[in-house]
Amino acid sequence: MHVVSLNPFNPNSVVAPSLFAGRVTQVGDICNKLDQLKQEMPACFFIYGERGIGKTALAKLIKYIASSRDDKLFNLNLLTSYYSAEKGQSINSVIQESLNKVTDLMDHTLVENIGKRVGQLFKNGKFEIGAFGASVSMESRLNEQQKEITVKDQTVSILSNIIRELQVSSGSQQDGILIIIDELHNLSNIPSAASILRNVVTSLDVEGLGRISFLLIGYKEDMEQFFSVDSSSLRTFDTKSLSIMPLKEAVEVLTKGFQVAGVRWDELALNSNIGIAGGYPHSIQVLGHNLIEKDTDRYIDKKDWSDVIFDTALELQEKDFSTMYSFRKNLTDKDKILILLAKEEKPLSRKDISHKNLSKNIYRCLSDLKTVGAIREDDGGNFYLQSQLFRTAILFDVAVREIRERESRNN
Repeated sequence: MHVVSLNPFNPNSVVAPSLFAGRVTQVGDICNKLDQLKQEMPACFFIYGERGIGKTALAKLIKYIASSRDDKLFNLNLLTSYYSAEKGQSINSVIQESLNKVTDLMDHTLVENIGKRVGQLFKNGKFEIGAFGASVSMESRLNEQQKEITVKDQTVSILSNIIRELQVSSGSQQDGILIIIDELHNLSNIPSAASILRNVVTSLDVEGLGRISFLLIGYKEDMEQFFSVDSSSLRTFDTKSLSIMPLKEAVEVLTKGFQVAGVRWDELALNSNIGIAGGYPHSIQVLGHNLIEKDTDRYIDKKDWSDVIFDTALELQEKDFSTMYSFRKNLTDKDKILILLAKEEKPLSRKDISHKNLSKNIYRCLSDLKTVGAIREDDGGNFYLQSQLFRTAILFDVAVREIRERESRNN
């Protein structure tokens, strides 16, 4: 009889703060600096890493801690908003949405008082950033620098009034404002965002209103674009690289979930198998979910692990791995490199890969595969697949192709 347990693992959602594990160093660094907002000292961050590495989950945890007022969790009490940028969205639109999310958390009377002071920037109960006060034809003629200055000035005007209102309001106990902006790669002009946000933070700081933090989330290439034009932004934003989870932290994720589900587990089986996820948080969540779902005796042992590994690899074909390899499609040069690494089961050098004549541009292929997180490079310059689950998914696809080819020849 199948015993149904509470399944705390939800691969299709961001990890709940109560189940978050690992990332102790990053959380401590960020939250300690957020505490500086109480002394009018701004603290801004850029978290970057490849897809599926847990950036949004970390941001959600920071958001929770920042507004929790928990003595055991840094005792922070910030007005905190989270916004995920849409494809092609401008930075002024993102700032506008973020500020309105902040004021949604404030008392209506306070917001109305702020609106009166910022005039035309407040309409119908909402702030409007980028309303340049010019005709459409004139606005189109404004150069990008003029637009950036206008957006900066408007943002400073709104934020300075919000912070002042928080300081003088007897009912307000907030220490400052944290604005989280995710999916930065969707911005229409990332370098402009760097200049605008740096100038906003600097202006507020000079006015003695430094109770502001921007936390940005994106890929490595987004971070590089962000600082490409306005290098001064490097002095305003701390960069935090998020990489794969160490085995110890990956084990912590599963044990925490098992405890919530009320199941026991074989520690040896857990320690022996957790490495197949390659330290990728989403893969770990899928593994945990499947282990709980397949379990029949409320004890996760090596049989449960062997039952779910293959199913998990196939499930990830449709999710994380679909952007790395052409499952059930025509193979590319990159796919052929991945198949080689899967079959060899050991790291290979560029020279080893080149000897197979898989592509005319090995260096470009390897670089692209590293960018999407399909492969990793060790200290010796050798390449290997990101996880055993990825290897299993690729080898199964290869086996299916070979079977179909034999069937085609026989027919």
